[in-house]
Amino acid sequence: MKRRRFLKTLLAAAAAGWLGRTRASRAAAAPPAGGAIDFYCHFSSLRVLDVLEAHGGPRPHPFRALFAHTAELIDPERRLSLMDECGIAHSVLVPLPWLETAPAVWADPRRCLEAARLLNDELAAQAARRPDRFSAVAVLPTTNREVLLAEFRRALDELGMAGGLFVTGPTVKRPDHPDLEALYAEAARREVPLWIHPSRPPTVPDYADEAESRFQIWQTLSWLQDSSAAMVRIVFAGVFERHPGLALVVHHHGALIPLFAQRMQYGWDYFEQNTGRRQPTAIRPPYIEHFRRFHCDTATQGTAPQLIAIAASFFGPDRVLFGSDAPMDASGGRHFTREALASVAGAGLTAEEQEKILRGNALRLLKRRRA
Repeated sequence: MKRRRFLKTLLAAAAAGWLGRTRASRAAAAPPAGGAIDFYCHFSSLRVLDVLEAHGGPRPHPFRALFAHTAELIDPERRLSLMDECGIAHSVLVPLPWLETAPAVWADPRRCLEAARLLNDELAAQAARRPDRFSAVAVLPTTNREVLLAEFRRALDELGMAGGLFVTGPTVKRPDHPDLEALYAEAARREVPLWIHPSRPPTVPDYADEAESRFQIWQTLSWLQDSSAAMVRIVFAGVFERHPGLALVVHHHGALIPLFAQRMQYGWDYFEQNTGRRQPTAIRPPYIEHFRRFHCDTATQGTAPQLIAIAASFFGPDRVLFGSDAPMDASGGRHFTREALASVAGAGLTAEEQEKILRGNALRLLKRRRA
C-alpha cells in the first residue's frame, strides 16, 4: 500500500472510530500491520496503589480516583478496544503511578524495589500475552544506584521490557545526579530508550505564601517547565557527549525547548558576552544544538499541528515518535489519540516523514535491543 493511501486510511479510521465491536469481532477486525505505533501512552495497576498505600504512602493514593474512572488505564481489553477504534496497531505501555508519589516508599530501598517489581511484572505480563499489540516500559526505582540498576537489568533480561522510565521535577532526584549517570551508561550500552516524565505534585506551591499549587498550574504548565529544565540539566552535564548513542524520549512534544530555542540561545550568548563568564559546562556552544539529540513524542493534548511542525523542525523527523498520552482524557484516550493523529496529518510533513513519525522511528528504537 502506498504511503499516501496508508495515511489516508489510518486517519479516516481514527476520525470515524470503529465502534460497537465485541471481543470476538475485534480479533478479526484488528488494525492492519501498517497501523500507527503509540510510543508514549500509559497503563498501570490497582495492585501497585495497594502496595504504596500499605507501606506509608498517602491514603487514598491521589491516583486511585483517576484509575477507578479510567478503565482503559488498567483493563487490557478496554485498551485494545480503544486501539482498534483509533487505528493503533501497537502501544508501548508507559507505567503509572511513579514510585515518588509515595515518599515513604520511595525512600526505602526494599519497599521501593518491591513496588517497582510488582508493577513491572504486571506490565510485562500484559505485553507477553499480546506481544503483537503491546510492549512495556519499566518503572525505575531511583532510591539508590544499586536498586535502580538491578531492576533495570531485570526488566530487560528477565521480563523483556522495551526500556525504562524515570520522572523529573522539584521533589525527585535531579537528572544529572550520579545515580542516573549510571542508568544512562547502562541504557546506552544496551541500546534501549529511556522515557522521561514530569512528576511535580500539587503540594508544591506556585507562590511562597501558599501551601499548594492552585488551578492545576502544577500539571498544565509546570510539567512542561520541569521536562524542559531536565533537558537543560542533561545537556549541560554533557550526558550526550559521554553516551552518544543514548535515546531519551521527552513527553509533550519536547516541552518548551522547540518553542523557545532561539530565546534560550540568545540568552546564553548575551549573558556570556556581557559578564565574561561561560556557563559551567564542558560542552561547546552553540548550546542549543545539543538539545536536538533528544527524541520527543506527539502528545499535543488537542489538535495542534503547528506544535508538531515546530518539534519536527527542531529535532528532525527521525527523532519524533507518535505518542498520544492515552488514556489520560475524559474519553478514555479517544480524544488524545485522534487529536495527535490529526496533528501529525496537518503538520505539513511529507508522506515519508509522517510514516517515520507514525511507525518507522518506533520500530527502529524497539529493535535496537542487545544483551
